Amino acid sequence: MKTLLTSLALFVAVCTSNTASAQVAPSETQALSKQLAQLMRNPKKPKQDVQLNLNGCSAEQVIRDRDADVQMTKPLAVSYGGNSGWAVKVDNGIFEMKMGLNWADVTSLTYELESDSDGQKYFEVKISKAKKGDSSSFEFPLYTTNETTVKDVVRRLEKVRRSCSGK
Repeated sequence: MKTLLTSLALFVAVCTSNTASAQVAPSETQALSKQLAQLMRNPKKPKQDVQLNLNGCSAEQVIRDRDADVQMTKPLAVSYGGNSGWAVKVDNGIFEMKMGLNWADVTSLTYELESDSDGQKYFEVKISKAKKGDSSSFEFPLYTTNETTVKDVVRRLEKVRRSCSGK
């Protein structure tokens, strides 16, 4: 009986330490969010912000353009869902879109080199997710041509994803 209790205690300790080590430290997610904010800023669009805010096992992509080519007689705002939902606000010269996700629903993270209509090269990261028979994806830009930097960012995002999905 004593051996069984000792074995059980050891098993629980090992499981607990593996779970704790699999979690990503808040300081790491803050550093990653800060780096993403820098890389997602398009140097050609200084009044536009694109961010991926990391918060535990959820994330929210925010796109804000304070110089959008939008003219409205009245402001418009629509939204859908909760943590994995979206919201859009539009007003004269202002556009804002938010898209949320739960990392447990993410099935893959990929990236590829792209170029815009002016020939500016950047990497586009694609997050694919699936939940209850519904699959979707969204992309965000990283304005760098340094693939090593992009690989590191995707690796760190993958670490966050795995810590939330238990994989």
